[in-house]
Amino acid sequence: MLEEKQADLAERHRTEALFHDRKWAVRYSGPRHYGAHPTYPIFQRMMALLGEDLAGKRILEYGCGLGWITKEIARRGAQVFAFDISAEAVAKTRKSLEAANLLDRCTVEVMGGEDLHYPDDSFDLVVGFAILHHLDQERALTELRRVLKPGGRALFAEPLASNPVINLYRRLTPQYRTPDEAPLDLDVFSKQLRGFRRFEHHDQLLLASAAMALCYLPGLAGLAPPTQRWLMRVDDAIMRVAPRVGRWAWYSILVLQK
Repeated sequence: MLEEKQADLAERHRTEALFHDRKWAVRYSGPRHYGAHPTYPIFQRMMALLGEDLAGKRILEYGCGLGWITKEIARRGAQVFAFDISAEAVAKTRKSLEAANLLDRCTVEVMGGEDLHYPDDSFDLVVGFAILHHLDQERALTELRRVLKPGGRALFAEPLASNPVINLYRRLTPQYRTPDEAPLDLDVFSKQLRGFRRFEHHDQLLLASAAMALCYLPGLAGLAPPTQRWLMRVDDAIMRVAPRVGRWAWYSILVLQK
């Protein structure tokens, strides 16, 4: 059984690496609404939760991609350890960090999130953007708990599984996803958090996700970002009154504490 699980994980890593190597090797041609950077406001909110001054903090980044988060947390003074399953992503992140004169405070490696090559209790903070839903979550959470220092926090931004309209879109566009990825069910996820003493989530893009439809109407793509930002304020007001409707959001920022 253990050998079978290891073989399954190895195959998962192979297909994820192949998909993302191809994705990052060429200019990414994703869906049209990604040109409006719909998840950037979520990144800004996640960075606000991290704080501006990260001097002296050891931070682990899951799934560095092209290194945009890596650079931001390094600029805030952290010692950053980043990894990605894609060798292409790691190479481009290193190149980007070198160009920004930040490579000396960063270590970037090819690695899978279910088998981390770091000692126990290594990190003050962990961050990741749209990465947990690519992983075997039970194994990944075990490793996360192991490498996080007692009292340390982990922040992830992840797509949710609860909105039927978004799920229909996902089924119609399989070319933009890997075979094993699956958006998070928060009820299932919360039951897997053994060993974490605190968990909270901040749901994002409820009505605001509809703003991306403007990207598909002639001449209106430029209105998508300001419309999204306005609708995010509406979303915040709605979810303060009725937090359960957040399960219908597109994304959530997850905060875990060991």
